[in-house]
Amino acid sequence: MRILQTNVVLAASVGLLALPAAAQELTIVSKIARQGAPPVTATSYIGSDRMRANQGEQEFMAEFATGLLTMIDHKKKQYSTVTRQEMEATAAQMQAQMKQVEQQMANLPPEMRQKMSAAMGGIAQAISVQKGGGGRTIAGYSCQNWVITMGEMMKTEECVTTDLQYPIQAYEAQKAFSSAMAGPMGKSLGQIYDKFKEMKGVPLASTTTVSVLGKSNVSTTEVTEIKKGAIPASAWEIPAGYKKVDSPLAKMPKK
Repeated sequence: MRILQTNVVLAASVGLLALPAAAQELTIVSKIARQGAPPVTATSYIGSDRMRANQGEQEFMAEFATGLLTMIDHKKKQYSTVTRQEMEATAAQMQAQMKQVEQQMANLPPEMRQKMSAAMGGIAQAISVQKGGGGRTIAGYSCQNWVITMGEMMKTEECVTTDLQYPIQAYEAQKAFSSAMAGPMGKSLGQIYDKFKEMKGVPLASTTTVSVLGKSNVSTTEVTEIKKGAIPASAWEIPAGYKKVDSPLAKMPKK
């Protein structure tokens, strides 16, 4: 469930449609606040051939031409990479496993089969992406309110501007990685990412409330500055002293 929550929030904040061919490169500075922790300032970069998204303790970089994803964990001071080939191989493996599960499910009573189908692939049905009322101006850009809910467990309110666009390549790369990571729920996560295409733009502010077992946790992100212009090469470097570890896909059992 933690993986699912992380990917749902990331899908809403990574970026949803193509950057125009002549668009400038962007540096986006945001303030992130999580319940029980002091606020932090995070900087993300959107280049012509790659992007780096900062979510506080976690970052990911996507290289558009190669499909290479790099995940950075600042808390553990480590990073890992995932190639497009690894994602495709894992996705194929998951599809083969799903076919076996579906064959086994065919012999179950109808009521039990329905419950298992809902658990593995019905989560997307609980996701709602709706345009909200009103909007505001953040960092010099006007934005429109959107509301994303996942049943009663999660609610995200975002203010999205259509004056800026993220690269479609980054969106597709993260979607592929999330689907491969999700195993049997991969198809459902793919459907979730497709729902976010309706938002068409860049979120400038986001408030997410997750409620589990009667307890709520709130996190907020708001853009404070957007700079246009060439991104320095240092923006794509891994922090000094960080250890490279196996990617999450490499740790998954192989059949």
